[in-house]
Amino acid sequence: MISVPEAKLHLRLISSLDEAEDYTDEDTLIENLIKAAYRYAEEETRTTLERRTRTLVLDAFPSGKRALELPWTPVEAVESLEYIAPDGVEQSLDVEPLRLDTRPIYPLLAPQWGSEWPATTDEPECITISVTAGHEKLPGDIRAALLLLIGHLYENRESVVIGTISSEVPMGVAMLLAPHKIHAVG
Repeated sequence: MISVPEAKLHLRLISSLDEAEDYTDEDTLIENLIKAAYRYAEEETRTTLERRTRTLVLDAFPSGKRALELPWTPVEAVESLEYIAPDGVEQSLDVEPLRLDTRPIYPLLAPQWGSEWPATTDEPECITISVTAGHEKLPGDIRAALLLLIGHLYENRESVVIGTISSEVPMGVAMLLAPHKIHAVG
């Protein structure tokens, strides 16, 4: 994740990272701008940029051995899978033998070879899957796009600018995020 000192350096509020703790006047604003930039870039690319735990709640497993699609990319690991058995007792499924296929745009999770998903109660929200999603290290072009966006948000703190002519910087944020964008169909 882009740190506040790194953003301050990019915004030219400091001239070296050593000065970061001397200038703290706008730390809260900069933290919020970093979060906003990440949120925008994640929405624009439809990927998870910041590494974090994500949780998926389902009403049922796919039938038999069919894989289920996880709604995030990239996914590094499945942390836990809890479900409610037909007798109403919550169970933990051992995630180690599950097959996580990260080749598709959105990863697929399937039961161990030669087995099927366990039976669950016929109730909504009976399955909870937790995964670690996001980039361990951001690609350089995404990092550059985030810094450009943070700079733009810092310099333009109002939703409307009066009395100036402005235009988007060619080869800016959109170009840098384009190779990482997952296009929606339908």
